[in-house]
Amino acid sequence: MLVTPLGGNGSAARGQAGLRLIPTVRLNEPNAWLLDQASRANGGDAAWRARKRAEARDLLALSQIAPPGRLEVQMVDLRERLRALLLLRVPVPRRPDANNVLRVADHALIALVYPREVLSRPLPGPSFVQILDPHEVWHANVAPGEQPLCLGAVLPCNVPAVELVLMTYDALAMKIRQVNDRDEAGVFNAEAARWWAANLHRAPLAKSWFLEADAA
Repeated sequence: MLVTPLGGNGSAARGQAGLRLIPTVRLNEPNAWLLDQASRANGGDAAWRARKRAEARDLLALSQIAPPGRLEVQMVDLRERLRALLLLRVPVPRRPDANNVLRVADHALIALVYPREVLSRPLPGPSFVQILDPHEVWHANVAPGEQPLCLGAVLPCNVPAVELVLMTYDALAMKIRQVNDRDEAGVFNAEAARWWAANLHRAPLAKSWFLEADAA
């Protein structure tokens, strides 16, 4: 499965200077309203409520320090688990057409779930992200059907929600990838893995990392 190192060469590592600004970001009016509305129904004990609110606030702040249009937080739900609906502007590979031409969407609509269990133990990589749109995502680590995205065999305890977004961007843009369908950890879509193994010259689909403006 795809393993995106938190301290490696991905968007998280390359964007450390920008990510350090997140605690200082003043939320704009629409984002502040989203957080306020979600906080009114924030459930659980005091520690879990505080953690969910902090993670949600960081997601909203991330959308403000990202290049314009890169990330839009459309919904936040704090009633049980932290749930967020995110529109991520990123090239997304889709199943090739009849002529074997790769189709590429310009966005992904993502359902992100942040469960309480992440505070106490590592969780399997598919626990956090589902691709709602587009359909037919052509990626070794996106299962057909409900399209869960595997971000690694196991993700560490207390992985921040912001990191999950950066890892999702890198994975979908094929910047950090796993294409070996015989890998002992397995893949979610062996057919896509074999296709990408034969077409690696097409990757990555984006030149820029998450916090970098798109190259001209």
